[in-house]
Order: sequence, then structure tokens, then C-alpha cells
Amino acid sequence: MKNIILLIFVLFSINIHAQTISDALRYSNLEVGGTARTVGVGGGIGALGADYSVLSTNPAGIAAFRTNEFVITPGVYNSKVTSLLERGTGNEPIEESLAKFNLANIGMILNYRPQYSKWTTFNLGIGFNRLASFNQDFVFKGTSPGSIVQRFTELANDGIFDDFEGILAEDALAIYSSGSNPDVFTNDFEDPLTSPDYQIEREQFFQTRGSYSELVFSLGGNFDEKIMVGATIGVPFINYEEEKTYEEKESEGVDDVEYFDELLFIENLSTSGTGINLKLGFIYRISQMFRVGAAIHTPTAFKLTDNFSTQLRYDYTDLDGPSSTTADSPEGTFDYKLRTPWRAMANFAVLVNRKGFITADVEYVDYSVSEFNLTANSSSIEDRNYEMDLNREVGNSFRSAVNVRIGGEYAHENLRFRAGYGISGTPYADSNITNNAYSLGFGIREKSFYIDFAYRYSKITEGYVPYLLSDPEQEQFVTNDVANTRIIMTAGFKF
Repeated sequence: MKNIILLIFVLFSINIHAQTISDALRYSNLEVGGTARTVGVGGGIGALGADYSVLSTNPAGIAAFRTNEFVITPGVYNSKVTSLLERGTGNEPIEESLAKFNLANIGMILNYRPQYSKWTTFNLGIGFNRLASFNQDFVFKGTSPGSIVQRFTELANDGIFDDFEGILAEDALAIYSSGSNPDVFTNDFEDPLTSPDYQIEREQFFQTRGSYSELVFSLGGNFDEKIMVGATIGVPFINYEEEKTYEEKESEGVDDVEYFDELLFIENLSTSGTGINLKLGFIYRISQMFRVGAAIHTPTAFKLTDNFSTQLRYDYTDLDGPSSTTADSPEGTFDYKLRTPWRAMANFAVLVNRKGFITADVEYVDYSVSEFNLTANSSSIEDRNYEMDLNREVGNSFRSAVNVRIGGEYAHENLRFRAGYGISGTPYADSNITNNAYSLGFGIREKSFYIDFAYRYSKITEGYVPYLLSDPEQEQFVTNDVANTRIIMTAGFKF
């Protein structure tokens, strides 16, 4: 349990600022993607090249193309999450699945062969790669002590009295002034008549949608069949939507909490924006059998916009009978900037007597150096202070990680058989949990076209906290076992 808790994917409730450390991780922790050939060998194809996916990994590989090519990769992404509310007793895990069709990539490589030069190819690539999918649903349900109203009360009493939680809770009568001091707030769960051993039913549906996609412009050259160099300008697009519907209610026939009957809290967040980065790479052909490569990716400079809102409904019964009050926040919006980490990778490939190959990629990324800029369009002292706190929290919560991807391909006539394995180091500072991924692939190669298929499976355990309190021991904690699968097909045409 200790390691799971350390792996908390903290999704803070919306307040004045919707930006959290989870945003920095979400837009830095990229998936193994690209073509079915790349996915089939586990993603480690950087030193081999001649595959469209290298435009977003090691762009030197574009120089290995010998013809013009058009590629397209549709696929199906499936996420299955099994969630268990750890606090309380007798709670059962709930499984939620989601399947989505998406386009992993589409693009074109244009090949040019100079005459009377040691530069044997100059190739241009342009297109689109999907680098992350944010599509996921999960549900937890159970009975436990505590309430989200405690959070609203703490915020109000700490002077964090905003339209999205504190003021909303007061308008919905979930919190109210205590006694003669209008600046001190309390709630029904702190009422003297409320049982100290109360437990209530709670449930939350959590839904995310969207993707991290990148428009790529690449150029690569092959010098004397020994050295390949390349560069990619990447223009990523962020589209992220999040909806959380959280409900609390007293169990049927139980009246442990004075006045309280039920509450419903809805949070909506959407993030959109664009960025820019540069990727540089080279591959050295030691011999016909051995190749090595390296690539470096600059930080991505994002310009993002968050739009967010909340709604709270609070039901209670007093001397006047049952009542229900609903309050809506205004539509919040905030523009800000985010800089993600540098990435560096080393690539290795061994070709085996024209019967196939074995490849490996090793990637290094330091998640702790992501940096928010919340004051580019604001001179607010509050924004500046929150920016400093947020960046400090990023540095303390995350660390550097090494990701390893290995795989191979066996060729029999025009058939290709592939397998791969990947291990991703944790980005969390106090955890050693890793994410393992397994892949299989199959392809058919002809002179003017090819078709490839791939299957990838990964599983990881994450923690989720639906709302934060000053005392972590009083928080709710949910364990999510996440299993993701991808089935993709790449069609390529040479001309």
C-alpha cells in the first residue's frame, strides 16, 4: 500500500487556479506510438529508421527511406480501470471500460537522391503523430467516514474563498457561519448531534477525453551510407476534457449526520493549446550488421488555456422539512504557459543476416524540471505566488526516469513477425513502481505497398484522491488498476 500511495496521480479539485502538477506530468509522459511496425517491436526502432514514427523519436531515421511513401495508421484504444475505495470496510471494486477509435498517424515521406555526391539521400517528411491519448473512465463507490464538505470548510476558514468551491458551498448551504463569528464556517458533519462514528455512501464518475497530437516537419540526409542526420520541428496540439461527478448520501434508513441528506458536486475542465519543439538525431552505421544512434528533444513550449466550472447541489432536512439548494460557479478561464522537460535517447540495432533485426532504445527524461508560467498575461501577486508554489511542488514530487524499449523482427519471405517489451521508470519522486508493456506484431511487405498489424498491452496501478484535506489521514483514497490495450494497423504505399 505504501508504494501505491506514493504513486498518487494527484488530481486537485478546481479552485482559483485549475493548473496542477498533474498537468505537467500529463503533457510530459508520452506513449509509445507511431506505426504498427514500431509498436510491434516495442517502440525501439530509433537506430534502424525507414519508419514514419522516427519523425517523432530519432529524425535521422528518415534518411533511410529509399522511395516516396504515404502511411496511415488507424487503430482502436481500450482502457479498463478497476477502482476500489480503500477507506471504509466492505467496499467492492468496480470495473469500467472504454474503447475508442483513433488515428495514430498519417503522413508522407518525399525522397530525393542527389547525383555525384556522397550525400546519397535527402528526405522530407510531413504529417501527424498521436503521442498520447487521454481517453479514460473510472467509477468508485463505497461507504466510509468523512465528507468533501470538510474541504469546503477548510478552504473558507483558511481564507481561500473562491467562486468554484468556498463561495459555491456557502451559496448551496453546505457550509455556513458558526455562532457569532461570520468569518468562521462549519457544516452539518460538525454538528454536535452528528454521530462521531458516521459513515456515508459516496460515488464518483471520472471521465477524461482528448489527445496529445503533433504536426511534424522533418528533414534528413544520408552521408556515404555511414552517417544519417535529421531534424524535426514539432507542433503539438493539446485537447483535454475532464468531467468529475461526485455524490455523497446517507445510507437508507440511517440518520447519523444531522440535517444532511445528499450532495452532488460536478467539476468540468477543458484544456486546449499548442506548442513547439525541436528534435535532432543521428545514426552511425558501424557495419552492415550494427547501427547506433542518438537523439535529443528540446523542451516543448506550450501556450495553454483552461476553461473550468463547478456545480454543487446540497439536500438537507431541517425543522421545515426536506430542502434542496443548487449553486453554479461562473465560467472560469485562464491562459498560461508550460515548458516540458528535455528528452535524450540512445538507439541500438543489430541486423541478423537479412532475416530480421533486434533493436533497443534507452530514453532519459527528468520530469521534475517542467515549469509553469502563470504570469505571462498577469501581474497578479496571487498568480505569481501560486506559480512559485506549483513549480516547487513539481520539483519535489517528480524525478528523472529511464525508459527502455526492446524488440525484434523476424522476416520470412514477404512476411514479418515482431515482438517487443518496454519498461517505463516512474516519474514520482518517492516510488520505484514501473510500468511494463508487451507487444506483438505481424506484417506483409510487397514491392509497392505494405500492411502491418500490432497489439500492445500495458498495466499499472495508480492512486487517486477525490478531494484534498489538511490531514491526509482523513482523505479518501482510491486504488486504480489500469489496463490499456491498443490494436492498430498501418498501410503504407511506395511511389
